[in-house]
Amino acid sequence: MTSVRPRRAARRFALVALVLPAVLTLVSLIVQFVALPAVPSTIAIHWGASGEADGFAPAWLQPLLTALVGFGIPLLIAAFALPGLRRGDTGPTYRLMGTIAASVATLMAVLSAWTLLAQRGLDDAADAPSVLPGLAWALVAALVVAVAAWFVQPAQPARNATSVPADPLALAPGEQAVWFGTAALGRGATLVIGGTCAVMVATALAVWFSGAPIAISLLLGGMTFLLVAMALTTSAFRVRVDAEGLWVVALLGFPRFHVPLADVRVVEVGEVSPLGEFGGYGIRSSVGAFGVVLRRGPALTVVRASGRRFVVTVDDAARAGALLEALARRGSIVA
Repeated sequence: MTSVRPRRAARRFALVALVLPAVLTLVSLIVQFVALPAVPSTIAIHWGASGEADGFAPAWLQPLLTALVGFGIPLLIAAFALPGLRRGDTGPTYRLMGTIAASVATLMAVLSAWTLLAQRGLDDAADAPSVLPGLAWALVAALVVAVAAWFVQPAQPARNATSVPADPLALAPGEQAVWFGTAALGRGATLVIGGTCAVMVATALAVWFSGAPIAISLLLGGMTFLLVAMALTTSAFRVRVDAEGLWVVALLGFPRFHVPLADVRVVEVGEVSPLGEFGGYGIRSSVGAFGVVLRRGPALTVVRASGRRFVVTVDDAARAGALLEALARRGSIVA
């Protein structure tokens, strides 16, 4: 890949994931602010399966949610993807993330503007017309934008791993050794995940205090709690190599992963790109591999007896791999 290709991929991604969502969201907000004086102070924000309004909230909540989703989600997605693209990383995940940012912003922009315009001149929000026509138009618009965004971005093959076999550490007969390390999210990923949690908490609080139906508030609150809990339990892990094998345990004690020495066939060390190779950060799975990939950089890879790879990104992966390889060889000789 030439030096021009990464810049081209990054520019195209920024166009569909940042510029387009920002323009659409801004147009939708202008339409909504123009319509606000003509709608009831309390508007319909939720419709049942029949298309009849059954959930209501203050009118100001609509443009607030539009801005949070239309600006916030694309910004968070771009914060994840753009740095890797600019470094020359590749993979269809980047293309998909740009497409998602554009389509989600389009859906929110069109549907939010339509629902406010449809309620102009009403005395009671309960008389709001069916949302189904607006939803249909919004879905069509999102689909068209998604297809366009996908083809505007260049096709890129997935990034290949760059692992090499670990050189075993020289251990004297009977000598015992233990290696400790910490696998943690990088600064960028921490900021993005923290920002996502903050947006979700702010949205949940805004909906709760807006007088929205209790079912909607509880659903959004539950989703927010789940997101925050996942962030807290999977943002950092303790990594240990000892006579029992490889241990990767979350700081809170769960989840935890263990690869026994008897299950170790090959130990490798190298560089890992979470987005390019695993499609994201955290506890991830890809073709033939599973692991804890929290940041770009050095990683320890264990090829298990089944042939499946277990990967953990951690500093000083070479030393950890050397010890694990030495212990695995000693165990095989004893067995």
